[in-house]
Amino acid sequence: MNLLYTPQQSVSGDYFLAPPAAAPSAACALSATDARWVELHAALISAGVPPQPGDSTAVHTIARQLDDATVSAVVAWIDSAAILAQPH
Repeated sequence: MNLLYTPQQSVSGDYFLAPPAAAPSAACALSATDARWVELHAALISAGVPPQPGDSTAVHTIARQLDDATVSAVVAWIDSAAILAQPH
């Protein structure tokens, strides 16, 4: 999840994400569950799956109950399905 701490700069020089403090501290770090929740939501949104009512709770349950490796596999499946669903 290093991307969350890396400032992403646009062509105009504006930051899409706030630049981190000198070094990310434990106070600003996401919990493992929150990091998995962000990863899952990002995968769904990038795959074109708009959030629906109740999705946040379902994604949070998955993020809370599954480990990093399993969530990474689910994200890879979502990404693969999105690529296969694209018109060629």
